[in-house]
Amino acid sequence: MKLEVEKTNCTRLRYAAKEHIFSVNVNREMGDFAQFYCCYFLQSVEHRQSFYIGSSPNPPRRLRQHNGDLVKGGAYRTKRSGTRPWEMILFVYGFPNKIIALQFEHAWQHGYKTRFIKEEARIINKKNSGSAGRNIHYKLALIRQLLNHPFFKVMNLGVQFFNSDVASTFDQNKFGIALDPCYENWGKVKTSENALSLSKYDLKRLTVDDLSDISEQNRALVSHFYDSSIKLDEERMNRYTERVMDGLSKCKLCYKTYDYTSEDEDLKPHIAFCTNEGCDFVSEVSCLCRRFIVEEIDDRDKDLTLIPRGGRCPECRTELEWTILMKYSSMIKDVSRK
Repeated sequence: MKLEVEKTNCTRLRYAAKEHIFSVNVNREMGDFAQFYCCYFLQSVEHRQSFYIGSSPNPPRRLRQHNGDLVKGGAYRTKRSGTRPWEMILFVYGFPNKIIALQFEHAWQHGYKTRFIKEEARIINKKNSGSAGRNIHYKLALIRQLLNHPFFKVMNLGVQFFNSDVASTFDQNKFGIALDPCYENWGKVKTSENALSLSKYDLKRLTVDDLSDISEQNRALVSHFYDSSIKLDEERMNRYTERVMDGLSKCKLCYKTYDYTSEDEDLKPHIAFCTNEGCDFVSEVSCLCRRFIVEEIDDRDKDLTLIPRGGRCPECRTELEWTILMKYSSMIKDVSRK
């Protein structure tokens, strides 16, 4: 019993010794936060074995570019004769910024050699793997493998399916790759309400009306998810901005004062708000980070990570995702500089 207590205290001391680099470590790992960034997966409606992987801060607009609805943009591969229209069957979202989204995109495109998948765990080990490398089961398996990597796992990325058939294929998990339980615990893998299913169509005899119908439904689903995300961000940011512009306030964990109306940058630390609209909890990011880390020590001692996945609000007990808190903290800081 004494040994266990000493071990726990030792672990706490190791974290305490490093607490001065909490914020630095977070910024180094994730950088400045974008409002929205995703890696998307396209599938040709007519040629179901034709796929395309890309990334974008605005998936509805990007989908229109790929389908030729917008003159500028798109990609050469998606302009090939007979492949349009493209269906955005899913995207992985929640990337802090473009750089990290591009890292995920490149790894997803090059699963046979990416450093984010151990060589012995790779399903395919060479570029010219024939049909196996173009199979949808393989593409979906790569999502599981990449999400399980510690670098991406700490970001609590989400997967949104816009096609129920593809969601079912993902659940089939042909290669038996278990997804870390944290994604289920946080509800990060979802299928859109009224998601498309092409089982009702004769894919060998699609009419012009069929193609138009499928394309419009898919675009509506993608737009609804994206627009809802942006709207939620704007509502929260308006609420948080009003609060920081009230002037002098206190961190509810360390009780130090901060003032975002001041010209003194020392009075404007990174702060985190509870996302529950009815809760007024606010603290310095470093204080809340320490609290969440201590709560996670027992479960994640072996990782000794300095970035938590999240925790419960100290006041209302709402579950808070760390990357969401950091995103708003970064956006608030940007507003204060303008």
